[in-house]
Amino acid sequence: MSKGLQIAEPPRRRLSGAGGTERQKPAEVAKFDHVAEDEKVQFNKRVTRRVADGYEILAIRTRRKVPDLLAEALSLLEEKHGKI
Repeated sequence: MSKGLQIAEPPRRRLSGAGGTERQKPAEVAKFDHVAEDEKVQFNKRVTRRVADGYEILAIRTRRKVPDLLAEALSLLEEKHGKI
């Protein structure tokens, strides 16, 4: 019979400090304190890949976010066709 694979032992665990075996407490996480400026909702509409890519490229070029671009597009449409 064979002895199996000849592999090395896994490395030994390092002990933190001078031989102490205490576990450190996880760092405290800051509480969520974000306050929304306006009420926001999810906007899910299907558009062609070309339109979606166009908005993404425009957002990258102008260093703006897509929701900001959509808001500006709405204001331009309202100027042209009247407010809803």
